[in-house]
Amino acid sequence: GAHDDLLSDLEDDPLHLYSQKRSSGWGRRLFWGLLVLLAAAGLAGQYVAYQFDDLARQDAYRPWFQELCPKLGCTVPSRVDIAHIKSSNLVVRSHPEFAGALVVDAIIYNRATFSQPFPLLELRFADMNGNMIASRRFKPAEYLSGELAGVTEMPSQTPIHIALDILDPGNKAVNYSLSFHSPE
Repeated sequence: GAHDDLLSDLEDDPLHLYSQKRSSGWGRRLFWGLLVLLAAAGLAGQYVAYQFDDLARQDAYRPWFQELCPKLGCTVPSRVDIAHIKSSNLVVRSHPEFAGALVVDAIIYNRATFSQPFPLLELRFADMNGNMIASRRFKPAEYLSGELAGVTEMPSQTPIHIALDILDPGNKAVNYSLSFHSPE
């Protein structure tokens, strides 16, 4: 009873959220449109900055980066395609001067149409069952010598002889292989 008496005194008044009519001018729309474009450009700039190395190595975008980077003060990273680096004439033999050591000789080629940074070399030794016994990665400074010492780019279509002195992994190491990894 008393509750219903209190509710009967309430009146339904309309709620006015805007006391004035909103202007539908182009100025406000233009302001918000420019703000949205500025935010989208900022996001695109952040994406390019964080993905710079990957984007600059892609054939579709590389010409743009090569044209813009000298003007902006950045450097375009080298193209890397490890799949185009091949080896031949891999020979492992006893070291002629030191007991318990081996000499590894190989010729490596960059079959790509462009020069690229020298790769990391990984030499693996395995037993008869294919179980890895020893493995070692070599940086370019460790396997480049002579006239190639200090050179950073591997020229295209040029055979490069490498010779490595390593410790003998033992009699069980009967299989060996050479693989390449990206220097970056």
